[in-house]
Amino acid sequence: MKPLTGLSGRAFLLMIVLAASSAWAASPTTANAGSRPAGVPQNYLITPFGYFHPFCVREVADGARLMDADAPPACASRAHFDAQGKAAAATGSATKAPRAANSLAAINGWVEDSELVGTSPYAGISASWQVPAAPANRGGQVVYFFPGLQDSNNVQSILQPVLGWNAFGDQAWTIASWNCCRDGAANYSTPRKVSSGDLIAGRVWHDCAAGAATCGSWNVETRDVTQNTLTTLSHTSNYGQSFNWAFGGVLEVYGVANCQNYPADGAISFRSIQLLDINEQVISSPVSLAWSANVLQQGGGCNYHAAASAAATALSY
Repeated sequence: MKPLTGLSGRAFLLMIVLAASSAWAASPTTANAGSRPAGVPQNYLITPFGYFHPFCVREVADGARLMDADAPPACASRAHFDAQGKAAAATGSATKAPRAANSLAAINGWVEDSELVGTSPYAGISASWQVPAAPANRGGQVVYFFPGLQDSNNVQSILQPVLGWNAFGDQAWTIASWNCCRDGAANYSTPRKVSSGDLIAGRVWHDCAAGAATCGSWNVETRDVTQNTLTTLSHTSNYGQSFNWAFGGVLEVYGVANCQNYPADGAISFRSIQLLDINEQVISSPVSLAWSANVLQQGGGCNYHAAASAAATALSY
């Protein structure tokens, strides 16, 4: 199933208005403007895939659907930047997931993860984790935790249920579901506030029949089990990808200047990680669940460590 294209500008705009009158109401933050890499404009928003122009980061209300899978036309002329400040092409696919890099001021990018590349596409992923304590030192940093799916052979975007600290400039924990970032645009579901200690459950799945190697319609759900609230990005495009690259748990940060900028409890565990195979069956073979745990950031005196088993990922910082 190919992404739906060809809507006129008027039809696209009408769809956005009907889908969510509150779209754009809760925008990702520019919080680490003073510590972002050189060359990244101060008004660019922080997302779980780098820095994007405000016009190109779109909230999609729960239950709504973007009928045009492509980015708004104006985004094609606006560059976006990875976590290290490297400009990406305004059109075309996303770069591979940004890894953390040191600067004199801050750490920006992926810090730790567990990942797995399959021999065939996955039909879904799910995991649960607990909201950590707030950081002891709140300096405008942004901290993300999430599992997710990508295509290792055709990287266009990543589907990810995300828990974020200060993700919307609120100095609080929130959840939102993301499809980020094709052709300079990022789509996310309506954010919900959550509290330290809450149990979060995230899952990604498609709408096609079992056996489909490629499906054009996917769903990303992030649920606060404790508060019984959720936020869902529904029927979002795969942009032609077959998702064979899974992430059991990721820590990504922007503007972290010291160890006290991380959550105060210093560790997080992703549990009950499940992958669905192409036939929508839970994968149980240990050979097929040989997750690689990676520490992508070194130095600074923080307690960086990553470990993974078949159904769990533990990250410390």
